[in-house]
Amino acid sequence: MKIETFGASDIGLVRLNNEDVFAQMLSEQFFILADGMGGHSAGEVAAKETVIELCKFVKENSLQMRSIEEWTKSLKQAIQNANTHVLDLAMQDREKQGMGTTLCLCLVVDSTLIYAHVGDSRIYRVRKNRLTRLTRDHSLREELIASGELDESQAPSFPHKNVITRAIGTQRNVIPDIKTSPIESGDLYLLCSDGLSDSLLDAQIHDVIDASTSLRSATENLILEAKKSGGRDNITVVLFKTLNKD
Repeated sequence: MKIETFGASDIGLVRLNNEDVFAQMLSEQFFILADGMGGHSAGEVAAKETVIELCKFVKENSLQMRSIEEWTKSLKQAIQNANTHVLDLAMQDREKQGMGTTLCLCLVVDSTLIYAHVGDSRIYRVRKNRLTRLTRDHSLREELIASGELDESQAPSFPHKNVITRAIGTQRNVIPDIKTSPIESGDLYLLCSDGLSDSLLDAQIHDVIDASTSLRSATENLILEAKKSGGRDNITVVLFKTLNKD
């Protein structure tokens, strides 16, 4: 697949530092985003180390012939290895204890998307002008919705919406959700931190993308609209579009 991509991160209007980290490895067709948490800028460390570890893994393995099943299995182990790495760093430095990060990533293999996430950073797909959320947050809010204890219409105002139930670096073992999906030419994929998804409804995200003339303008407009809604958190957006090779 031919891929076009653009990404950007903004500190927002309230936070004093940006703990979001993202990377786009176009030659490996790999895209990753992490949203750190923890005091003394430790969240940024957790996010950066996670992104570095997983980018290194993909780069070292991208030239090997792997099946989708092999990639999925090895990515799961690589995420666990990154989790162990972040946890070990936290144990070595008191100021970093308690640090962690969310994670979402996409890897394109031939005409298949392999995607994974931990926490509440999200992955969306726009196909034939329809926006679909591919991930379900690992959060207290999503668990309550799934159990029927919270109505989805009440979710945006739920007071504990930022309580996540899984993260990289907070426990010895982490269980990522990893799935695959066939890719169609013209698909647009969005990776974002909760600074975007907590500020804009899915319908608003779709409208901004639909009204934008390029990936760059869509990225910048999404960040702008999130800041108009308060900009209470760091906002990171990574977009990539798939096209058939000529």
